[in-house]
Amino acid sequence: MPLEAFAINRLDTPLIKKPTRENELSERLMALYDNDDTQPDGAEVLSLVEKGFKRGQCLYVGMFNDKPIAAVACFDDGQADAKRLQYLTVHPENRKRAIDAKFIKLVYDAEVKKGVREFVPADADIHRIMSEYELLRVKG
Repeated sequence: MPLEAFAINRLDTPLIKKPTRENELSERLMALYDNDDTQPDGAEVLSLVEKGFKRGQCLYVGMFNDKPIAAVACFDDGQADAKRLQYLTVHPENRKRAIDAKFIKLVYDAEVKKGVREFVPADADIHRIMSEYELLRVKG
């Protein structure tokens, strides 16, 4: 299965087809953030994301072989046709393999289909990827 990006607005979204325990998605996302020294701890990020869910924000989860291997929050700061991307994390075994860039491109494509024309990357890694691949603004 190729990497896929899913926008969720609940941490109990049934993304994992055959979960082995209750709250597995939430636990796996927390572990992704806990294993990433460039991001706040998992509990803090997921708390911020859950607060965002109440305001219509979403979390994109990168799924591969029925497991979450990447995540990034997508926030609406009230700017017309713009979204802020923050808290990008990738599973440790998938770092340095351009999964982050492929995942950001999937998120970009999904948000452009929704009418987003501009992106505000809040993390240095997201900014680097989006600048390198010219994904900060939709052309045309």
